[in-house]
Amino acid sequence: MSLNINKNNINSEIEKILNEAIDDGAFPGATYAFITKDHVYSGVVGNRELFPKIIKNDINTIYDMASLTKVVATTTSVMQLLEDGKIRLFDPVQYYLPRFKYPKITLWHLLVHTSGLPEGIGGPKDELSEEDVWNKIYETEQRFNEGSKIMYSDINFILLGKIVELVSGEKLNDYVVNHIFKPLKMFDTSYLPKDKERCAATELRNDKSYNGYVKGFVHDETSFALGGVAGHAGLFSTALDVSRFIKMILNEGELDNERILSKETVRMLYKTQIAEFDSIGNIPVRARKLGWQAHETYSNAGDYISDESIMHTGFTGTNIWIDKKRNLGFVLLTNRVHPTRNNTKHMRVRARLANMILANWSE
Repeated sequence: MSLNINKNNINSEIEKILNEAIDDGAFPGATYAFITKDHVYSGVVGNRELFPKIIKNDINTIYDMASLTKVVATTTSVMQLLEDGKIRLFDPVQYYLPRFKYPKITLWHLLVHTSGLPEGIGGPKDELSEEDVWNKIYETEQRFNEGSKIMYSDINFILLGKIVELVSGEKLNDYVVNHIFKPLKMFDTSYLPKDKERCAATELRNDKSYNGYVKGFVHDETSFALGGVAGHAGLFSTALDVSRFIKMILNEGELDNERILSKETVRMLYKTQIAEFDSIGNIPVRARKLGWQAHETYSNAGDYISDESIMHTGFTGTNIWIDKKRNLGFVLLTNRVHPTRNNTKHMRVRARLANMILANWSE
């Protein structure tokens, strides 16, 4: 039986699933925003902190975005530099970073995760300096030849973040604020958040770099070692701020008379660049767009999402999807790693939410 979800009950239907997930231990709390052409439906459930004390969640809670940094900050920055004629997608990484030892790997390979580089640098990170991290990156061995396979890698976007800095002449955290977040009036979105009390707590950490529940500092250990600013992780935001970014994408790169990306760039973002299929299926097992994930077999955006969509997830329990065909977008921010990362129940929740919305929404 159809739910017939509309503006009168969309929040209650979303929160029903989220509250069930909280009761099941998927995450302590969440904020969300469902974006249509003309409206933003936002809400909040649960708590933003359980330990050392319970703190109730609210819509202004600032969440660690984790790998949503890759698309909201880094991919957007790269595409702006592309528009300005400052870079090419098929420039070799070595052109910008001479210490990088693979001459055939291009910016395109980094964006679509076909560089052949591993997911991240190995070993403990709590005693690493920024120089140590970069030495490890430059020493990293390829797992396979560039362009031959899709394998998700944080190193790809750490490299892209550094290239943004070198080309723009600005630190990455300054660039994204000046060129993306201030124009979009995303005033609660940044690296290195100042108002740490508004931040959702993440994981308990007891090592040589940090003691206690991480709060207001990046959860990702490599980004932490890089000073909290990196192309792959480190961004913090709220659901309402992210809804403005989504509205900009849905509006072909512009919001409130501020153009962030050209129409042509936004069209390019929706184009699938590479896909890997199993032996019989029509939906790819793995597929990538520029920076963004495409519709895949195990998509976080569920089973109804159109092929004209972009999406991404973050390790802390965050996700975004934007469906161009339907003019709809969604962001879910959680801290599923609080108090521990040993929990993957959030993964089914994301797809179930998307299915419920996309199968039943009517204006």
